[in-house]
Amino acid sequence: MKQPKTPGDVHRDAVGRYLAEATHGSGVRAVALAGEEGSLLGGARCADVAGNDDDLALLAALGAGCADKIAGYAELDELVDSVSGGDDFYATRLTVCERTVYLASIGARVPQQKKVAAELGKILAPMLSA
Repeated sequence: MKQPKTPGDVHRDAVGRYLAEATHGSGVRAVALAGEEGSLLGGARCADVAGNDDDLALLAALGAGCADKIAGYAELDELVDSVSGGDDFYATRLTVCERTVYLASIGARVPQQKKVAAELGKILAPMLSA
């Protein structure tokens, strides 16, 4: 029997769908949005990129750490290379609904980040304001 989706699952799906749409054709191979603690709020990957939600959760956590400049440790650099497959890795801090979130991507930088933040705010407002 299939478990009913929780409100968090619904938001995670909506964030994933939006990020897939926003990064389509940009060269982004995978993208993940993390909350303030580094937990996955949603993510997406190109159809030709193998992986699962655990991979997106790791990408989200790395994005949160790297956007806050925790980089510079050889072990962290090795982990980023492992997760990104040696491809370019980008991490950015955004403000959504007056909260800090982290956007991480592999392959290319997420385009139009101000617009992305505004759209994510519409999706996440019910969850982040609760």
